[in-house]
Amino acid sequence: MIVAATGAVLSRCDNSPYPADEAGSATLYFAISSPINKLDPATSYYSHEAEVVDNVYEPPFEYHHLRRPYELQPLAAEAMPTPVFRGPDGHVLEGDPPPEAVARVEYTIRIRPGMWYADHPCFATNAAGEPLYRGVSPREVRHWPTPNDFPVLASREVTAADYVRGLRRLADPRLPCPVYATLKRAILGFGEYSEALARELAAERARRAAAGDMEDEDRRPIVLDYLAVPCPGIEVVDRYTFRVVLARKYPQILYWLAMHFAAPVPEEALRFYAEPAIAARPMDLNRWPVGSGPFFVRHCEPDRRIVLERNPRYRGGTYPTDGTPGDREAGLLDDAGRPIPFLERAVITVERESIPAWNKFLQGYYDYTVLTPEVFEQTIQVVGSGEATLSDRMRARGIRLQTSVAAAIYWVGFNMADPVVGGLDERRAALRRAISVALDYNEYLDIFLNGQGRAAQGPIPPGIFGAIDGEAGVNRWTDRWDPVAHRAARRSLDEAREWLAQAGWPGGRGPDGRPLVIHLDHAFAGDPTFVAVFDWMRGRLRQLGLELRERGTDLSRYRDKLERGHVQMYRQGWFADYPDPENFLFLFYGPNSKLRSGGANICNYENPEYDRLFERMEGMRDGPARAEIVSNMVEILRRDAPLCWGFHPTLYVLSHAWHRNGKPRDMTHNTLKYQRVDVALREQCRREWNRPVIAPVLVLEAVVLVGAWRLSRRRAGRADANGAAGC
Repeated sequence: MIVAATGAVLSRCDNSPYPADEAGSATLYFAISSPINKLDPATSYYSHEAEVVDNVYEPPFEYHHLRRPYELQPLAAEAMPTPVFRGPDGHVLEGDPPPEAVARVEYTIRIRPGMWYADHPCFATNAAGEPLYRGVSPREVRHWPTPNDFPVLASREVTAADYVRGLRRLADPRLPCPVYATLKRAILGFGEYSEALARELAAERARRAAAGDMEDEDRRPIVLDYLAVPCPGIEVVDRYTFRVVLARKYPQILYWLAMHFAAPVPEEALRFYAEPAIAARPMDLNRWPVGSGPFFVRHCEPDRRIVLERNPRYRGGTYPTDGTPGDREAGLLDDAGRPIPFLERAVITVERESIPAWNKFLQGYYDYTVLTPEVFEQTIQVVGSGEATLSDRMRARGIRLQTSVAAAIYWVGFNMADPVVGGLDERRAALRRAISVALDYNEYLDIFLNGQGRAAQGPIPPGIFGAIDGEAGVNRWTDRWDPVAHRAARRSLDEAREWLAQAGWPGGRGPDGRPLVIHLDHAFAGDPTFVAVFDWMRGRLRQLGLELRERGTDLSRYRDKLERGHVQMYRQGWFADYPDPENFLFLFYGPNSKLRSGGANICNYENPEYDRLFERMEGMRDGPARAEIVSNMVEILRRDAPLCWGFHPTLYVLSHAWHRNGKPRDMTHNTLKYQRVDVALREQCRREWNRPVIAPVLVLEAVVLVGAWRLSRRRAGRADANGAAGC
């Protein structure tokens, strides 16, 4: 019996974290470090959420998977539209007129016929065309925990009206859409449309109140008919055509139309999730999006695991046939022209700590990973030229390395609405500069990131128009040029103390002799890796006599504090939405202030001089005149110091030999359809790398057998003795 039991244990000896029925399937596995909070295309704005959203929805345009610099191409649209410029009198302006001459710009977009939504209960109807979900009871919904579990699913074709509805929905005053403030300035009548929606909401609320219907809107949401309220800037032309009309020249609109904010939204989905019995459940667009992309959400545990599955309704496509020099040699064109997607599903696991994620990658249970500082030294070796390459151990496993300086920036920000660290007066600007000098990001990079990154001198990353390399690009307010290290270096702490004295805090103390206390708000509560970072920040500021204290919370609460301006200092990062300096400079445009409009200007910075230059710059094409304006704007930001400019990260992406067609991308994340796995090679490597260690089990079995044999002998001896005494 003991031998049989041991054999059964060994037969099941497998440390795979995945269900057995996934073995041998074309499933991609990777990890993200933060829970999913929002999958609604109107409000989702974090890069890890885009790993899901961007693969479920299809906006009109996308970026070519392989070409660099980034190049837009049609996705849902049949072709890239040609703008029609009109002057104040309505006449068409030829060529590329200057922004001041343009009063109206028209983009007419025709989508591809034959695109269908993934199956969903919102489309299911009876013979009379009435929704099957209408009037569903709470008891029934309890038996259907996800939309995929409803008894009847259906689909319909995507139309131009869905794209118009999705874009107009961004102006709904109930939604914290982070890009509304930007689009409001560009799209004709968009602000007035939002006001009209607010009036519709007020009227419906008044009607409900008059009828004595005071039920919480969260339990019975108001569904607005976005197409019934006129909006001259976003209009349906016909079943497959819609038009976007701008009130000024703004070429970046095409970039926005490549993001999930421009995704189609079916009215059926909005009404489905507003059904009272369904609204009472954790079932909405933030967990269960309804799109026409290559994948749909099969399973969603926001803080643990998300599973995307191939959409059987997907119209299909083909892998690119060209790219950037070097792509063919790297194997990135081996699948040229083949039908996509290659994957059956993608499993995304939330791994809050980097070491467990790294170990699973080494075991072959994640197909690729972004390298973290904790495992840098055991993975990367730096050759004499300073080039970082894979260690011999990693190469022996067939692991590949791709590196790139991300079009991104991480920073420590100041809430400019805060009475202590905010404001544009010179004293408070001096305080922010002193803190910026103290937080030396060259030191931070050396300590925490093995020097892999570049200390930022302003908001624009390398490779984006307007970024200036070398000595000419140094932030003179906080840094100087180090000719030996060939990089910018922070000014001395003595200079920071001078800034502090000018700010009215000599030695970091106020008139009462007490040190200035500053609070850092963050979303890293419970994250052990943040402890060392905070200790470093606190230690640096203590050298100026300042006291830094933390106010940590979870991501949801942290977002709420940012929305309300209830922060003082905070840590944040920004990855480019599109390859243009406007996408970084708009983070400081006054009308985009988080407090004023819910926009992406989290630091609530407002400077009329900066805003005036921003409005000139954004409608211009790249060239010397635009470069000069960008340079002036960056200098204003350096002087006012609304942020402590942190660093531009260097991304190290490691992938196993069986993972194909992955190429680092800063813009959008709709790349799952291109990725492929060699399932047979992966299974072989997993078996080799995770062989069960059975020797201890065999030793234990031998000990147990010997012990059992001795026990049986003792029992037999006692039985013999008892038998003899009885005789």
